[in-house]
Amino acid sequence: MGCHQIDKTRVGPPFAAVAERYVAGGQPMVNYLANSIRKGGRGRWGAVPMPAQPQVTEEEATALATWILSLASPAK
Repeated sequence: MGCHQIDKTRVGPPFAAVAERYVAGGQPMVNYLANSIRKGGRGRWGAVPMPAQPQVTEEEATALATWILSLASPAK
C-alpha cells in the first residue's frame, strides 16, 4: 500500500482504477496483472514506472491480481 491505495492516487493509480481498466478481459487479465506485479512496467499509467516485485511469488501475484480485479464496479 506504499504506492497504491484502493480508491485514491498515491504514487501509482488506485487499485479501483486498475480494476476498471482491466476487468473486462477476464482470466487473461489476471495473468497480465500478476505478470505486471512481478516484472514491473512503465508507460501504462503515466511517467512513473512500476518497479518489479520479484519477491512476490507467482501464486501471491495471482491472488493480488484477482483481488484487484474484484474491486471493479459491478456491471449494470
